Amino acid sequence: MSTSLRCKGPSKSREKILTAATSLFAARGFKGTTTRMIADHARVNEALIYRYFPNKEGLYAAIIEKKIEKLAPLLDRLRHAAETNESAERVLHEIAGAMFASVEADPQFLRLFYFSGLEGHELSRMFFEAYIETFNRHLGSYILSKSREGVFRSIDPTLAARAFVGIVVHYQVIQTLFPEAERIRNREEAINTFVDIFLHGVLVRPSAS
Repeated sequence: MSTSLRCKGPSKSREKILTAATSLFAARGFKGTTTRMIADHARVNEALIYRYFPNKEGLYAAIIEKKIEKLAPLLDRLRHAAETNESAERVLHEIAGAMFASVEADPQFLRLFYFSGLEGHELSRMFFEAYIETFNRHLGSYILSKSREGVFRSIDPTLAARAFVGIVVHYQVIQTLFPEAERIRNREEAINTFVDIFLHGVLVRPSAS
């Protein structure tokens, strides 16, 4: 991303700034957060922010870039799965599990994502294209490859990918954004149920004669 600025070598101060900024952007949005607020939250001098980032946009872009980098292993997993004979149930279970783990490790991410979409600034479009659509395209490519092999029936791979992501993400949104919602009792049971619904639906299956 052109608006991000990488510092030379690791820096605890830079990480403190990124952590504080992520928390504030997730709570107040990009427009509602100032560099002064970020500095106060990180307990650093405001001028230090500009040592690592050219402006607030650059700081926001660095947060997005960091999240995108964590997506790479999941994309590699989908590419590999498209070329093997692994069961679709196993692959989708792993994908859903990785989605759960990502949100559990960084619950502020969903809030940041939704604020980004609602505010509609240029960085939100960059984030959507580089993160959300990239993941959907790879999942769609996997579904298309398995349709061609006869594993899945012929179906629009883009819509199918969005349907699967939608099942998992909707549940995560409810769990993350609404504290009054019923908590996850058994993560594996939730993942197994979502994968089963996606692959087999909810109609009673006719018994074998």
